[in-house]
Amino acid sequence: MPSFLNLKNSVLALAAFGFLAFTHGTAKADPISVCTGPACSTTNVTGTIVAGNGTVTITLNNNLTNAQVVSVGQNISGVYFQVSGYNGGAVSLSASNSTQSTDINNAGAASLQGALNPTGWAAGNSGSTITACVICAFGINSPAGPDQTIIGGTGSGTYANANGSIAGNNPHNPFLAGTVTFTLVVPGVTVNSTFSDVVIQFGTKATPPETLQTPEPASMLLMGTGLMGAAAGFRRRFRKK
Repeated sequence: MPSFLNLKNSVLALAAFGFLAFTHGTAKADPISVCTGPACSTTNVTGTIVAGNGTVTITLNNNLTNAQVVSVGQNISGVYFQVSGYNGGAVSLSASNSTQSTDINNAGAASLQGALNPTGWAAGNSGSTITACVICAFGINSPAGPDQTIIGGTGSGTYANANGSIAGNNPHNPFLAGTVTFTLVVPGVTVNSTFSDVVIQFGTKATPPETLQTPEPASMLLMGTGLMGAAAGFRRRFRKK
């Protein structure tokens, strides 16, 4: 039975295909929570998204344990969102920081490489959809991808179950670990702005929200009263009403 966090303004992933509850409140800092698979073994992400005057600050943590990390498909590689007040101006990444980075050899042994600032991620937009990403859509170029995705675990010790997409995979190493923070310049946004369509992207393929409109055969779109779920490359999203 998948577990979940019952947080106001949260993304609640209640099943492998991610049923999502949409809630609204007055807080300016919105929690992000994604938890799927037995004991959150598939994805387990927490963080916040916060509106400021002309800025949006995002924090992300991949909470999988070393033993739960199997594939780079579980790594966080981007976040998409919309925010009220955005005036369509140029979006940029003004700062990014990871409390740790790690390199994992072909035996699955990880060694910490220290904090990383900047992270190699980028930011931009397509219409009203804004993104911070290391695997980027919309013609945005990241100086890092496909490495420096956000991995779960401690970043040290052994990742015994990691397959060849992680262990000894030089194009994907190093990885970001711990808490990762991004500050975006988003013209027109204020502390009173609200967020919608927040989507966490996993893996090494760009899957922006537009692709949810035409699901691939392996994807599904589930709708109900106050609930929406989507599975296509482990995408998760929430909307504030």
